[in-house]
Amino acid sequence: MSEGGSRSGDGPGRGQPRGPTEPAAPRFAGDSHVGKVRTTNEDTLILEPGLGLYAVLDGMGGASAGDVASQLARDAIRDFVLHRRPTLAPRALIEEAIAGATAAVFGEAQRHRERHGMGTTVVACLVIDLQHVVIAHVGDSRAYLWRDGRLQALTRDHTIVEELVGRGLLSPEEAERHPHKNVLSRNLGGKPETRVDSLELELRPGDRLLLCSDGLHGYASAEAIQYLLGSGDAPEHVARDLIELALRGGGGDNVTVVVIEGPPAAPSSTQVVRTSGALAWWQNRQRFLQVASDRGLTSNPIVRGLPPGEALELVALSLCQAIYHDLEKSTGVNVWTFAQNLAAGWFERGGDWRAVRGIIDVLGTSARVVVDDIRAADATLGFLLDVAVSRALIVVELVDAELIALHTAAQDTALDTAQDTIEQTTEESIELPERASERFIDRPTIPFLRPDRPITSTGESAELLEAIGRVITLARGRVAPRAVLLGQVLIALESVAGDSAGNFAAAVLAARELYGVRSADNAGVMPLHDALDQARILVAASVQQLRAQPAIRVRVLRALSTAHQRLVGATTGLVLEAVNPITDRLREVQAVTAELRDEVARAERRRADLERKFATIVDPSLRWGARGSSEWYPEPGWRSIVRL
Repeated sequence: MSEGGSRSGDGPGRGQPRGPTEPAAPRFAGDSHVGKVRTTNEDTLILEPGLGLYAVLDGMGGASAGDVASQLARDAIRDFVLHRRPTLAPRALIEEAIAGATAAVFGEAQRHRERHGMGTTVVACLVIDLQHVVIAHVGDSRAYLWRDGRLQALTRDHTIVEELVGRGLLSPEEAERHPHKNVLSRNLGGKPETRVDSLELELRPGDRLLLCSDGLHGYASAEAIQYLLGSGDAPEHVARDLIELALRGGGGDNVTVVVIEGPPAAPSSTQVVRTSGALAWWQNRQRFLQVASDRGLTSNPIVRGLPPGEALELVALSLCQAIYHDLEKSTGVNVWTFAQNLAAGWFERGGDWRAVRGIIDVLGTSARVVVDDIRAADATLGFLLDVAVSRALIVVELVDAELIALHTAAQDTALDTAQDTIEQTTEESIELPERASERFIDRPTIPFLRPDRPITSTGESAELLEAIGRVITLARGRVAPRAVLLGQVLIALESVAGDSAGNFAAAVLAARELYGVRSADNAGVMPLHDALDQARILVAASVQQLRAQPAIRVRVLRALSTAHQRLVGATTGLVLEAVNPITDRLREVQAVTAELRDEVARAERRRADLERKFATIVDPSLRWGARGSSEWYPEPGWRSIVRL
């Protein structure tokens, strides 16, 4: 389909069998949207898997018929490739097709006065086979390559400002602010001829190509584009999400995208868990509920008063579903939310730790039974699922443990404040309730491993929010101009501390903005954690400078400390997600290494047995040199030992 609109596929298209000279067709998808500002869509696209041809064209001219230019160029390119494909080499084929389209658009503009000045950009991909493609472009529509988690621009915009940057007359920073940065230096139709830039590219397993108009890269960050291309979702979903991303960024122009997948990568253990593992887990949900019921979940104090069926649905089925979604997306957010909702509500009603501990034990046992059943049917899948589900259960444990810690700190602070008030105002004997820390003496001490932190805020008062804002202002006033990341952390802290919804979204979004695109090593991660630590120190010092009642300062410090914990937890979760693929590969290598060590040990045992067997073999009839002994006894009748 070469007309505007959307389409996806993984075959030759149109239900026709691929001919002997037709290229192999990769999985692909494309879509176009008018945007939020324009009234007409001057973009168009080519999706011709039978020809191996994919392209995005962005018409220009507005009233001068930019949509006519892009459609005319689209048809000219497609027809040229269709008729000349058997006679030309791929690179020459796409270059001459674009050159022919240039002449067609220019000629049409000359014949119709009202269309004078119309033109279009183009970025095209010609698939030679599943491993080789040709990329050609004119204008500022772009091609990107996503490979191994990185986004790389394959094309360079043909704009006047970009040409000046290439000649060293402008810096990239100056170009970004230049008022004429979108003025094209090359296009199809402005002149009868144009120069086409092209390159040949070898695709690797797992690669993805993106063709797009400036309606995408002009309104969406490279980091966000990289994230969506690397999401692992099907091309049609990625294309849809990319357009939605541009619309959320303002949607000030038509936006068109084409996503093309390279050769499929061998499935990693993470992919196996996301597909087969998640499905197997969900298919066994009734078994999970049955074991939870048999183990006494419905009699736990947390669900007291609920009918057994409703208790199982609200607690056991909710966790089962949360684990399923986290397996499917390789994350821990859904399980975290479940644990936070379960425990926070219970503690707010005055519940104790033992009930939470009991219900977690029941759910953990139910999960292990399900995993064991899956392992009995498929040992490999069961092993991978065991690791993933165990990680999810650790998240549950840690969320609840941290909630207890925060609850304890809050109770202790309240008691300390009450004690100070009593000492200052009266000498009467008043009995205080026991400390929360003394009630939760059996809380678990599991190391901090989870990807996120608990949420305890249910909304702050206007007075407290104003005080938080003043503290952040004081802290930002002490930040050096070059400490950009530290300033961003302080802004994020204010956002998270003032989140009235009390959900995890604010912390996750703030952490993702701070994390950006970083390498999962010390050079990439340490600056961020240093900024988080400096922000904590700055905030504590700024709270002391705040002119407010002591009670307000205590509440501000508590709110910002909780926000800092949540932000650090969410950031740590991003780091853990980034290293998950490396961890999976390391486990696989360790498993292979263990097998090799076992083989070496068995070989060593066989060699030792052979040495013991042949160490006492003696043949006195052989001469000394033939016996292999390193010693020689000249007296007759002495025997030499053959040493192997």
